[in-house]
Amino acid sequence: MKTSAKCTILKNSAKTVLAGKYYFVIMTLLFSGMITLLFNRFAYNLNEHVCVTLINLLHLDAAGATIIALSYLLPFFLSILLNVMQVGICLYFLNVVSGNPFYTFDLLYGYHHEFGKSFRLSAALTFLSFVCFLPSDVMMDLYQDRASVNVGLMLFLAALQIALVILFIPLSLALSQSYYVMLDYPNLSVPEILKLSMKIMQGKKKQLFYVQLSFLPVFFVGILTFGFGLLWLIPYRNATMALYYLDLMRPTDRT
Repeated sequence: MKTSAKCTILKNSAKTVLAGKYYFVIMTLLFSGMITLLFNRFAYNLNEHVCVTLINLLHLDAAGATIIALSYLLPFFLSILLNVMQVGICLYFLNVVSGNPFYTFDLLYGYHHEFGKSFRLSAALTFLSFVCFLPSDVMMDLYQDRASVNVGLMLFLAALQIALVILFIPLSLALSQSYYVMLDYPNLSVPEILKLSMKIMQGKKKQLFYVQLSFLPVFFVGILTFGFGLLWLIPYRNATMALYYLDLMRPTDRT
């Protein structure tokens, strides 16, 4: 089946399964968004407080290597903790599209069920994103201090960022099914989960990339509606991704 036809079928199926459920799904995602917003605010304040405390207590240089490293590592660790929620989000939407009961409490599944494995899987996937987008974070920090901008360094970081994005896209597509695989195969270890995700995505990465890109026009429309359109788009996209995984795992589709 052509990729465009597959994409259309998946997206139409997502609309069908979400019919009559949008209110409950949107309320759940608003809850998730509120947790994320509060957590990010907490992480920012904690990071600032820890850095300031260390500077004052240990008389460290605010621009020194220790403080700079800590300013990146602490948010990284907290991001791992927050991204454990992705396990619950995947479970929630698998239940939605499968016709199973779905509850807001599903979002916390990764925290109360096999937290260690959920945390390790989140760490692996978060580390990938962290490393691949670290140059852009460094550039933003350097740009804020315009008086000390090194043009050569900025150009190097920009080139490095482009190269890392080129590597990140296929790798992230290959590992995109990891949270679903963890839910489907609870006996697998984290390395085995990552390997299985890469295996089932062999020859499918372009297809998934096409499906993901197909949401961009709707995303821009959602932005133009001051974000209200995203309340419809995010459940629609998540349901489509859950259906994509289920379709991917059909025996007839894996030959």
